[in-house]
Amino acid sequence: MKRIAALAATVIGLLAIPTAAMASTVSSGGSGAGSGYGKTVSVQTKEIVPLQPNECYVGWYKVDHHAQKYFYWWQNGREYTASFCPFPEQIPLPQVKVCEKQLLTFSVAAGSHALTEVSGPELWPTEQFIYDGNVYTIMSINPGADQFTAFVNNLLFTNNTGAAITNATGVIVTCSS
Repeated sequence: MKRIAALAATVIGLLAIPTAAMASTVSSGGSGAGSGYGKTVSVQTKEIVPLQPNECYVGWYKVDHHAQKYFYWWQNGREYTASFCPFPEQIPLPQVKVCEKQLLTFSVAAGSHALTEVSGPELWPTEQFIYDGNVYTIMSINPGADQFTAFVNNLLFTNNTGAAITNATGVIVTCSS
């Protein structure tokens, strides 16, 4: 008997909650005035799009005491695992190198290792130029006198030809990406 009374009290309590909620709403005085319902308000909702990863995550599990690699990712709220990643790795585009040729005109006195720039671009240490089939590397620069020293075949260049070299033309190739 006590159980039936307790069950009846619970049912009456559950039925009373919506009635009390309806009675407590304030009427807006609009078309639903006196009906016991509040003002209807439209609510804008956004569609929730699940996150789409563009990479896989790596996991490990043991098979016969050996670690095996597996990949996991999620799509549309569901998690997937596989032995390979279905999202290919982004391969960067190759950098385009723009190379330009500049002429360097220089002179060297007989028996000297100082080259004098006659005309050409601004020079920098470790910059290389080609002259007479050899690659020369500029090592030091004296901008006040327009002179520089250069190494050829890892040795300091010295004009041992016996005659001065005048208005020799070398080629500097500079590449930038």
